[in-house]
Amino acid sequence: MEQASGGEDSPPRPQRAAVDGVAAALATVGNWMFSPATRRRIMASSGLELSLGDYTLLAQVSLHAPVRLSVLAELMEVDKSTLSPPAKRLESRGFIERQPDPTDARAQLVSVTRAGKLAISKLWKARTSAIAALLADWEEADIEQLAASLSALSQAIKKGQ
Repeated sequence: MEQASGGEDSPPRPQRAAVDGVAAALATVGNWMFSPATRRRIMASSGLELSLGDYTLLAQVSLHAPVRLSVLAELMEVDKSTLSPPAKRLESRGFIERQPDPTDARAQLVSVTRAGKLAISKLWKARTSAIAALLADWEEADIEQLAASLSALSQAIKKGQ
């Protein structure tokens, strides 16, 4: 009897090499997207002057707001105390605001302000430009296929959470 070669969720043998290739490619993409050098390039291109920590926190607040800093700390796998200084800087610049949590008056929720949304828009445009530079030599049909495939993967990830 043939044994399964891998965990319960391992792909069938014919797909394994392709799935391994996808996993390796996603690791490279993730490393590039979240590298300090890439984030610095994106910030410089956006015209914003944010530290890497401020950039990261603003992006996370924009994705999860309204949210407690303690929840973001769990999602980001950092100690909550490391989020307080960038949160104070972002708040002083008018990019985020704090409001009482309606479910617990002792806690506060952070949200992105109008100025913060404008900053995020600039950052995402700069991110898109950085990616466009990588794809400059690609055929339009290949870019569209990549976009469709990544969108499908994104949806599968969201379903699986």
